[in-house]
Amino acid sequence: MDVDVAGIELQLHAERAVFWRQQRALFVADTHFGKAATFRRHGIPVPRGSTSGTLGKIDSLLEKTQATRLIILGDMFHARSSLTPKVCELLEAFFAKHGQIQFTLVRGNHDTQVGPLPSSWPIEVVNPGQRVGPIAIGHHPTAVPAGASLLLCGHLHPAVRFAVGGEDFGKLPCFWLSNRCFVLPAIGEFTGTHVIRPRRDDHTWMIVDEDRFGSGESTLIHQHDH
Repeated sequence: MDVDVAGIELQLHAERAVFWRQQRALFVADTHFGKAATFRRHGIPVPRGSTSGTLGKIDSLLEKTQATRLIILGDMFHARSSLTPKVCELLEAFFAKHGQIQFTLVRGNHDTQVGPLPSSWPIEVVNPGQRVGPIAIGHHPTAVPAGASLLLCGHLHPAVRFAVGGEDFGKLPCFWLSNRCFVLPAIGEFTGTHVIRPRRDDHTWMIVDEDRFGSGESTLIHQHDH
């Protein structure tokens, strides 16, 4: 879905990403790579494959958009213990496949706990508040920095409760725009959601996964709170 946000033309993808065609930049948030591995290390039996699934989704988005830059808006990994040999192997193969892509990570709260990433990885780690043209990039939702038109961030894993025609669809992950702060849903496959309460003049774009309607593809539903 193409949208105009603060005078900037963005493309929202139901796969939980934003593409800025003018800069050929793809934005995702909260990948939480290796989270399942961390859970298993602590004796919690959870399914395998969440990291490869998330990487596959990003790989498909890069192919679809032909982006030349990938910006992760914080929380690339869940914990230091998430950097298992298998997870690192998957990431290194991903970087090797996309050798022409510029990778940027905005440091999030989990990234601070993880510490330095392998020096051989081709990814620049920056602090929140960096600018890409008129867009500021961050992790936590905050006021838009002076001089920027828009802040893109994550952290909240936003979702809304949605019902229509008497049928309750439960919690739906969403994009959330509030006072020029644009919060992306978590793209990580093994992540929860946090129900938000949109305020007057906020916008949300809810993601209805393909299995909800049996349509074969995920759908975006725009809602504007007056």
